[in-house]
Amino acid sequence: TVQYAIIDAAASGDNTIVAADGTNKIRVLSWVLVASGTVTVRWESGAGGTALSGQMNLVANTGVSSGYNPHGHFQTAAATLLNLELSAGVSVDGHITYVVAV
Repeated sequence: TVQYAIIDAAASGDNTIVAADGTNKIRVLSWVLVASGTVTVRWESGAGGTALSGQMNLVANTGVSSGYNPHGHFQTAAATLLNLELSAGVSVDGHITYVVAV
């Protein structure tokens, strides 16, 4: 079942986007990010965990999006939260579409 979550991150460092789901993985099908200021962002499996994307540099009022991939762009390790790491305390907002995978 496809699920949706908002992104409302602003803390420097770790920002939980989707909490861990038992023994399952979180597979991201699409995402959109918009930053209110200059910040570097990176998707991670777990807080301070394994990088799922490269670092993306955003400046004020710019964004980046993935488009939809039915197979997923990336996924967390089993029983691990989906984290968005920010290089600074800048508001980063958006949304994701994801599924819980075995």
